[in-house]
Amino acid sequence: MPKRTAETCPSSEIQRSRGDTFGSYRSQVAKLLSLGERISHHDQQQQANERHSESVIGAGMSNVQKDNLNVLLRQCVRNLTPEVDQMQECVRSLYLISQLGNKCQSSSPSDFVPEETGGAREDDIQLLMRSDPDMVKNITSQYSNVLLSKLDNMQQELERLLDDVVATCRPMTRGEIRELQKSIKELPERNLNRVAEIVGNHCIASGKDFNDKVIVNLDQADKVMLWRLHFYVGAVKSAQKLAP
Repeated sequence: MPKRTAETCPSSEIQRSRGDTFGSYRSQVAKLLSLGERISHHDQQQQANERHSESVIGAGMSNVQKDNLNVLLRQCVRNLTPEVDQMQECVRSLYLISQLGNKCQSSSPSDFVPEETGGAREDDIQLLMRSDPDMVKNITSQYSNVLLSKLDNMQQELERLLDDVVATCRPMTRGEIRELQKSIKELPERNLNRVAEIVGNHCIASGKDFNDKVIVNLDQADKVMLWRLHFYVGAVKSAQKLAP
């Protein structure tokens, strides 16, 4: 790897990716929700008493709007998959550089053998680590900062997109709220951290105070928070069923 090439921060590759893809789909969802006629308030109250899963998202929307929303969300998942794969590759590359750097610091040139076998790339990194470790450290730091900023932006846009989508859900029944409360209490501790994060992000976005040490009163929660928690709990349960 020529030194002049290494001195170029790899952030340019990340910046060329579809950085605002989530924001773009969020705008399309907002535009879709602003169009067309809504069903009557009476029909919305009827939907509130239904428990069928297909009636949850898109309450108050026409069938055409529901179909369009479904198509749009499927497109979002399909088009974002390559971007997620790219981010995973970036993380893997940073891990490899860190691993090789640790090996260089703790080993002599004669006994250094990379755990990852990637051919010329590992050889180039190893050479740079030994010839100019400060430069490699600087590049890695810049790369990490850009990557973390990118991931943070993606997370924020995804959170907003999910909030916009679940805002179309029907109101949750009292029975469903009781069931949700019970399901949350049964979650493993590691998943409770994500529950607190969902609640905290929603409170911040809504301009409300939030203390993660306080148990959330679901009876006073709005439907966006309730359905976000509902779908997260459902995802955890599905993952548990698939686990060996």
